[in-house]
Amino acid sequence: MSWPTFDRPPVAAFVDVDGTLLAQTTTLLFARILRRRGLIKRSFVLRALFHGLQHRFGRLDYGMLIAFGLKSIARIPVVELERIAYDNFVEFVRPRLYEGVVEHLNALRRSGTAVVLVSSSPGIVIEPLSLYLGCTDTITTPVIIERGRLVGIGSGPPCYGEGKLYWAERWAEDHGISLDDSVAYADNWSDRALLQRVGTAVVVHPHRKLQQLAKARGWYIVSPRRPRSSVRGELDR
Repeated sequence: MSWPTFDRPPVAAFVDVDGTLLAQTTTLLFARILRRRGLIKRSFVLRALFHGLQHRFGRLDYGMLIAFGLKSIARIPVVELERIAYDNFVEFVRPRLYEGVVEHLNALRRSGTAVVLVSSSPGIVIEPLSLYLGCTDTITTPVIIERGRLVGIGSGPPCYGEGKLYWAERWAEDHGISLDDSVAYADNWSDRALLQRVGTAVVVHPHRKLQQLAKARGWYIVSPRRPRSSVRGELDR
């Protein structure tokens, strides 16, 4: 099924990123570019890959992952991380977006829907994608910046699993929006709390457990194609 259309436009769309808008993990792509530039050790990339697999099967301890990640890049100035994140987006993230993503989200925005990215990846990594898609806002795990460097996690739960629902509810309350009138897009079993809370849910390339839940609840199930250039790129790596 292609990206859905709605008879009544949702007030807000809360959109997961990894596995939902592209078939890769944005943090892993970011780790690879940091490694190629000699800014992190190879062990960080391997750790990110391992945690990416855990996320795929809904077993990720995201608090542990982000603590490890922040410690690994704490010495790199935020301004440099932001520049690298933009390069990462242009070279690796944008070419891997599923077919129809941009057009679908553009249509939502034109209908008056507030499009909000909700991601467990760091805000620095996600912000270039959010700007490119014209999103209203981006929700990620809060971090603490001191003297131009990332030094730790902010207050509140990580934006992962039930933490995504927590931050989506906070955002909706602050903006006077009802989640009952909203839609959520996600691909992973760990996202089910948010999917179950909104009025409309869309699951993307779901694995067995999430697919079964989606069918039982009558959610939209979509399987957009990966861009051919992305597939070729993966084969060439």
